[in-house]
Amino acid sequence: MNHKTMNQRNMNPRFRFGKYFRLVAVMLICILALSGCNKNKKQDKVDKDAAVVFQYGDNIVTLGEAYVYSKTVGERYVRQYGVDVWSLKLDGEDGEKIPMTEVVKEEIVKEIVRVKTLVAHAGEYNISLSESEKNIITNEATTFYEGLTDQDITDMELSYDKVYKVMEENTIAKKVKEKILADTPIEVSDEKARMTTFYDMYFQCYTIGADGVVTPYSAEEKAIQYENALQACSTLATASIDGDREAGDIEKLAEYYKLENAKEQTLSPEAIYETYGEDVYNLLYSMKNGDYSTVIETEYGYHVFQMISLTDQKATNSRKEIIKEEMMVDAMEERLMAWQISIDSDFSYEKSVDMDVYSRITFR
Repeated sequence: MNHKTMNQRNMNPRFRFGKYFRLVAVMLICILALSGCNKNKKQDKVDKDAAVVFQYGDNIVTLGEAYVYSKTVGERYVRQYGVDVWSLKLDGEDGEKIPMTEVVKEEIVKEIVRVKTLVAHAGEYNISLSESEKNIITNEATTFYEGLTDQDITDMELSYDKVYKVMEENTIAKKVKEKILADTPIEVSDEKARMTTFYDMYFQCYTIGADGVVTPYSAEEKAIQYENALQACSTLATASIDGDREAGDIEKLAEYYKLENAKEQTLSPEAIYETYGEDVYNLLYSMKNGDYSTVIETEYGYHVFQMISLTDQKATNSRKEIIKEEMMVDAMEERLMAWQISIDSDFSYEKSVDMDVYSRITFR
């Protein structure tokens, strides 16, 4: 039960933001909820020789189009993570540090490709926009365009039509995605999504210094912890036989022994196995609700478990939704990958994007 590892994962930027990037892939579509400024609408400009960031199949993605995505995504990141988000660097696969700006810019290109791919298949699903939807897009595009400065429009080669096009395609792509998912029902059983709740009265046998170094207890200190665990186990067993609820309160008993890391846990079978190991996994799933275990030793100390709920239905139902979402992502990504190959099998971020043009977009 490596508490240090779990804490490190919570603090590691790659884990913290990795989930967010996956959500971008899950949703597939940037819903461009934009707020404008009270400025006069700039005169629309028509581009004749617009700078091109990349070509995907027959789709030409200009600097202005990419900028609409980047501005929306950039503002969302700042709202969610603060203005210092662009100074962060994430761990790459080879251990190198990748600036957050570069990670986000690659995600933006992937997002544009997803949108173009879904729009290309809108006809197959009879997707069209209602007058109400077109009015909403018009209002959002106008608000966005009026919020731009003259410098933005000039530097990013923007026009109202480009802004409208991005929002129109996002709306169409969203409807295609929803139609595909509606036609792909996914069921998840209780067994597959099971979450188990138990109490771990944990007698720790190591310390973690401020520098993160783990120091095992001495043989004498460990023997004391073992005796305490045996005594606590005996108290629980006696209370169970006598029906003494107060003496059988495992949480109060943990407080008595000042066990800082004793707590109730709700984990999946896979997480239990990974955290505690095979022996504890087998023990827990041999218990019935309300049962106490004997003293169990792991490499980190001694444990006395109480099974609260072998299948915590509320937590299980919540996990079902997560699993469904993940399965839908997998199904959608598989379909998108096949479609993308048919549209442009040679496309890649590294080879297809004109970095000189794309670098004109910055985050601030």
